[in-house]
Amino acid sequence: MKHALILLVLSSVASAASDPFLPASTLRYEPTPLELMDDCRGAKKRAESALAAVARMPQAVRTFDNTPWELDRIGSELSDRTASDVFLKYVSLSSSTRDAGNECETLLGKFYVDMYSREDLYRALKEYAAKGEPLSAESKRLVDKELLDFKRSGLDLRQDKREAVLALRKKLVELEAAFGRNINEYKDFALFDKAELDGLPEDFIARLETAEGKYKVSLDYPDYFPFMDNALNPAARRVLEGKFNNRAARQNLPILKEVLALRQKAARTLGYPSHAHFILEDRMAKSPKTVSDFMARLRKKLRVLGSEELRVLRSLKFVFEGGSSDAEIRAWDWRFYDNQLKRVKYAVDSQKIKEYFPADHVTEQMLGVYQKLLGLKFRLIENAATWHPDVKLYEIADASGGGPIAYFYLDLFPREGKYKHAAAFPLISGRLLPDGSYQKPVAAMVANFNKPAKNRPSLLTHDEVKTFFHEFGHIMHQTVTTARYGRFSGSSTARDFVEAPSQMLENWVWDREVLQSLSGHYLDHSKKLPNELLGKMLAAKNADSGLVHLRQLLFGSVDQLYHGWPPSNTTAAYARLAKEVSMIPMSDGVHPEASFGHLMGYDAGYYGYLWSKVYAEDMFSRFKAEGVLNPVLGRRYRTEILERGSSRDEMESLKAFLGREPDEAAFLESIGLKAGKKG
Repeated sequence: MKHALILLVLSSVASAASDPFLPASTLRYEPTPLELMDDCRGAKKRAESALAAVARMPQAVRTFDNTPWELDRIGSELSDRTASDVFLKYVSLSSSTRDAGNECETLLGKFYVDMYSREDLYRALKEYAAKGEPLSAESKRLVDKELLDFKRSGLDLRQDKREAVLALRKKLVELEAAFGRNINEYKDFALFDKAELDGLPEDFIARLETAEGKYKVSLDYPDYFPFMDNALNPAARRVLEGKFNNRAARQNLPILKEVLALRQKAARTLGYPSHAHFILEDRMAKSPKTVSDFMARLRKKLRVLGSEELRVLRSLKFVFEGGSSDAEIRAWDWRFYDNQLKRVKYAVDSQKIKEYFPADHVTEQMLGVYQKLLGLKFRLIENAATWHPDVKLYEIADASGGGPIAYFYLDLFPREGKYKHAAAFPLISGRLLPDGSYQKPVAAMVANFNKPAKNRPSLLTHDEVKTFFHEFGHIMHQTVTTARYGRFSGSSTARDFVEAPSQMLENWVWDREVLQSLSGHYLDHSKKLPNELLGKMLAAKNADSGLVHLRQLLFGSVDQLYHGWPPSNTTAAYARLAKEVSMIPMSDGVHPEASFGHLMGYDAGYYGYLWSKVYAEDMFSRFKAEGVLNPVLGRRYRTEILERGSSRDEMESLKAFLGREPDEAAFLESIGLKAGKKG
């Protein structure tokens, strides 16, 4: 999922006059770069003025509403007012607008650094807290979290150290934004002749551009993954993998080195042993040791699976390459032989299967699943103004009736300059407004599924269907929130829990009944995925699950190492861990860390994908026992997990839904392992 930054919606949505239920038209999706920055600076200036008013207020008149809640409102209002300004960095067709969006994001990042570095605001908050007024649990949680924010910004340090931390944080905002922008804007491709495309589907080849008499294969997901899965020529795969894992290397390697050093320096100035200690203090895991123990325990179990899986893949490689095989699964081999294993052992033909998952039909049916499960009703808003013709806007209402409670956008297909991955962006945050009304949340799902072709619609692989369910799970988390304060709204939870709700919902694409409803041949939607194909897919669910999860452990291990004791050579450290953890060596001459975007938004937190998956599978165990489309249980899940956001401790929400303490058993079982100790 994309980091819960201040990334917000982008359009004036549709004309409010044509639909009285649409949000107020305060946002624009086609500003000039100059207009965008004027708007961004103006919103920042108004927020600074509001903060000054809080700071100069006499102690005697301080209340919860005019101090801690006002601080939350100021930050939330700034985010809402700069929604389009920031989000257009990720989706605009104009490179100059994307640059302006990046500039705005950097400006706002510095504003938040400044906000929580202000001694007068910290004093104001402490003055209020000292009154000891009785508060609800959620309101007390807001005060405690805000006090911790100021403390973690160095406000308990002497002046010179505070100023040092402030300068470091501001510099980091610039560098982190540049790192992400360099990945987003990076363009490269490889040229192959027809023979080098052997094994690739005809529809894939037909949509490729040509240059210099050869076929042009980009590094974007809709090109890269099908190529690596299907290209029979190992030399061709090696070329593309080399380019893919060198994205933005020239620009980002020096940035990464500086970022790691500055983060470490800031953490130590604040009194933490490392940046990892600083980050994990307010996560569920609490400490690097807890994370290390969790990953070590899981790695030990996964290596048993992974070793056997590698043995099988090496045998398969020998079948394909014969005497020329080096008996080693390389970085450019793994996806290909994983795909071949599914074809050979399980007779799973991903190209045949995707004929049954046209994107339009999957979208319609997926929305139906979510509506039934969570007690919601979605309505497509026709002719809504958006940032691109491909984008669709929907409103969300409760199935029991009433007006809309939230909105979401779907932006599913790739285009030049667009964010390269799949992500759900929390746009306008749901929160209680001063007049007692509740602000309707808005979110956007951004993906890069293959575009419809002239004679064929967009067809999704089963993995892409799973991605769709995952990201839309984030959308639900972000939009059905009932949290009182913006700070706790939607997916603004502890980072090592934020993936759990969306990961849980991936399980629906492995259910026989749901898969049948999602499927429908692109030539005739009434023709469902044949039982034979469906059975083979389900049988192959855990094929290479050891290697898949060891790969996730690799990313988590790299992240923890970089932020525990930054290595002098990040590439050499990555290569060492690749061999030790994933058991698949890193290719020579590549620098995968340069395009590891999560190092900026998930710094010292990538372990959270596996950590939260433990809780995801535990939550799903209830649906598995009581019915995956059980609307009563789905409504309970909506109430106890999705609506709560971070308005209470995440562990409390888990216990409330599960009715017991969480454990690892369901997760281990889901990937073919025996249960172990709690994580």
